[in-house]
Amino acid sequence: MQNPFENKIKKKLAAGGTAWGAATMGPTALAAKLTASTGVDWVWIDTEHASFGTESIEVVPTTVRRTGALPVVRIAGLDPVLMKKALDIGAQAVMIPQIDNAEQAKLAVKYAKYPPMGNRGVSPMWTYYNDIEWSDYLPYANGETMLVAQVETSEAMGKVEEIAAVDGIDIVLAGPMDLSAATGHIGQTGHEDVQRFLEAFPARVAAMGKIPGIALGSYEAAEKAWRQGYRFINFSNLYFDGVHGIKANLARLKALAGEN
Repeated sequence: MQNPFENKIKKKLAAGGTAWGAATMGPTALAAKLTASTGVDWVWIDTEHASFGTESIEVVPTTVRRTGALPVVRIAGLDPVLMKKALDIGAQAVMIPQIDNAEQAKLAVKYAKYPPMGNRGVSPMWTYYNDIEWSDYLPYANGETMLVAQVETSEAMGKVEEIAAVDGIDIVLAGPMDLSAATGHIGQTGHEDVQRFLEAFPARVAAMGKIPGIALGSYEAAEKAWRQGYRFINFSNLYFDGVHGIKANLARLKALAGEN
């Protein structure tokens, strides 16, 4: 039987493809819909550094789901309550900042997955917005849910492989700005120490069978990252580039990767 809730981005990545993403920068469904309309594979909804939380983005993930893009919610920290709320309002992927080691990565999996993989409580409220029965969805929930562990600290820099090795972690994502602070060069993402780490990062993650990711802000940076081996790449946001700018740069990036 075909899985009606198959995560197509997970499938694309497993086949060796690249998932291109852009951030909404706002908590509204309109901003999310406009971002998704550009054709990106995933839409980044950030509740870590933004002024809003899950209450403000209630219908945003379900809006993104209906476009066919992957709604990725970054929570503010490794917290079971934040994880549960993000998933229950419809996130298909959750990004967790500052994962320092395998123990924390395992906790992320425990919080995100239903038994027997984890201990997430059962009440996926987003299904009501999309007219989906729990009995249809729940058998596939663990399989569709993706976890993105962010590497941003000096401890994590030395434990990339052990974080990536944790079963249930799909993507390990480098955060250049925090890494600049971790290396003692705060704000200097172009510093040789930061760039040396970022250059080696994709191979370290891929060696463990996982997908290397990164968050950037321009076509040029994304092109460089893709050539280095990154395959889950945020390259833009709606506020800075607008719909037309995202579309134009996405077309260039897809051509670079040999996509239609």
